[in-house]
Amino acid sequence: MSTRGTPPQRTEPARLLVELVSDPVDPGYRQAARRRAERGGGRHWYDQPLVALGCLLIGFVAVVAYVHTHRGAPEEARTHNRLVERVRSAQRNADGLGSQVDTLQRRLAKVRDSALPPGALAAQLGRAQLGAGQTAVHGPGITITLREPKKPSASPSAGRVGSIPIDATHILTDRDVRSVVNELWHDGAEAIEVNGVRLTPTSAIRFAGEAVLVDFQPITAPYRIAAIGNADDLSTSFAQSSVASRYQTLVGVDGIGFSIHDERRIDLPAAAPVNPRYARPAPTAIPSRAKPTTPSTSASSAHHRKTHR
Repeated sequence: MSTRGTPPQRTEPARLLVELVSDPVDPGYRQAARRRAERGGGRHWYDQPLVALGCLLIGFVAVVAYVHTHRGAPEEARTHNRLVERVRSAQRNADGLGSQVDTLQRRLAKVRDSALPPGALAAQLGRAQLGAGQTAVHGPGITITLREPKKPSASPSAGRVGSIPIDATHILTDRDVRSVVNELWHDGAEAIEVNGVRLTPTSAIRFAGEAVLVDFQPITAPYRIAAIGNADDLSTSFAQSSVASRYQTLVGVDGIGFSIHDERRIDLPAAAPVNPRYARPAPTAIPSRAKPTTPSTSASSAHHRKTHR
């Protein structure tokens, strides 16, 4: 029958730990310091000046670094303020020019209406202006709204004010706005605007960076598409289209916002006038031997000359 032996006594390591805590200075260092003091090797007279000089040098380096680091900050702030003021001034000038354009357009419309007698030509001009989006219109219709899914607010991304967060993801793009607009045109809409921008036959909807551009004007979500027309026909036709079915699916899959509302009255502004850069009206061919007349008179006189020759 074996018995366990008693563990050996470990008093030496415990004693060393106690000495290390109570007296952290090694005896050898203490003896060396004592011998150096006996030989006169203590502190020198220049030790304190050297310490003071070192402190001054460190402080000077710190001050120079601080000045160099913050010297450009006021200049950057002044540059930013100047750029902001220039942008605001340009915006004010653009607003003033826009109001002048509106005033001149109203004057031009009055002069044209007074000079143009009522009749078929005036009605044709009105239909052409309506189709080109050059006149403000109002009437019943529908509004369709597309919204981006809600972002989780638990982890906001820090960044410069006005910048796009790095982790920002956009599900809705220009293709979504275009698909809704094209479907509304197909369903019989008479006039359409997107976020306050009136669409014309030459309007373009593109995607640049993180913004959707409508006629080169940036718009952001939510996208509100307003269409004037028969509200019942528009809402019924659009609800039965493949476009509406797609966004109903995206509501449940990606969490986007999609809504359709009937409106009794929608007011759409006139679009900005667009001058074609390359298109020019074709010159009218005028016979050299005859004076310009109406087409019917010209055709009859030509036939008369031919029969009598």
